[in-house]
Amino acid sequence: MTPRPDPLHESATLGDASAILDSGSHQVEGWVTASPPKLVEVLQHVFVFPKLLVRHRDLITTSVRRELAARFSGTLLGWAWPLVTPLLMFAIYYFIFTNLLGVKFGDLPEEQRSAMGVFMFVGILVWSAFGESVVRCTGVIVDNGNLIKKVAFPTEVLPLNQCLVAMVTMAFGIVAFVAVTWITPIFGLHIWVAPDTVRLTWAFLLIPLQVMFTYGIGLLLGTLQVYLRDTLQVVTVGITVWMFATPIFWTPELLLKEDGVTRGLAPEWEWVIDVNPMYHLVYSWRDVLMSREPEMVFHQPMQDSMIVFSYWAVASFVIGYTFFLLARRRFADEV
Repeated sequence: MTPRPDPLHESATLGDASAILDSGSHQVEGWVTASPPKLVEVLQHVFVFPKLLVRHRDLITTSVRRELAARFSGTLLGWAWPLVTPLLMFAIYYFIFTNLLGVKFGDLPEEQRSAMGVFMFVGILVWSAFGESVVRCTGVIVDNGNLIKKVAFPTEVLPLNQCLVAMVTMAFGIVAFVAVTWITPIFGLHIWVAPDTVRLTWAFLLIPLQVMFTYGIGLLLGTLQVYLRDTLQVVTVGITVWMFATPIFWTPELLLKEDGVTRGLAPEWEWVIDVNPMYHLVYSWRDVLMSREPEMVFHQPMQDSMIVFSYWAVASFVIGYTFFLLARRRFADEV
């Protein structure tokens, strides 16, 4: 029987190796020498990165589809799992935190007070996409050493594929959330009639920012894993610590002060929220998905959080991609 060609390998080897980088960038030969690239070359690659994505869009699309198919093929529910999983999570969080524990938001109308489960669900939905991406990106370069040694293969798309796959599964969770809020009184139906377009608009802004931030961290950690093989273990522990330092299972009011007056239990740790980029991302998603009034969809605190997270996203990508470009000349020897 003739083996079927690997679509990932087939797409990666189409065309000449010189097609990986366009004529405005440095040719491949300049990146396989013993000497490190110059700073101007690195900056040039950072700025032309969108062109690389356009050039390899078929490879990226094929890789994402292949990864998703590998996760769900052979299962009983197949492609329904990305939708079933968040629905089950939603039901569990809602039942535990609103019925068993009785945790409620006191400043909401009576029909909307059972919201703590929804609050935690949105947080864990965003965090799961981020944490899964970072962990998978850390090991993806080493795990694909056979592709790294092929001159024509664009190594930087490997971590990007993992980020995009996680965002696809997160999108299923958002769809599940919207569907449940339509048919339950947790957040009244009237909320979803007027601001639908506005909500989707800001969601489409948050998604690329989240991908950029996660991708930059993934490039940095994936590169470190090539040279320090215990990076993955450190990242696994670090992600757990970071999760508990982010308001996923607790409300930020525990740490905040207002007008110099202590409101929370530990206001001396308020700086943890201010310097935590994931707080600003989770807050923005919660604001988009949980705002009670149309005019609250993009109020001043959310604007501030989105601006802060935008800075983090750009800085993460530039630092991560620069570090990757400076180190990738030795990948073939190390993996």
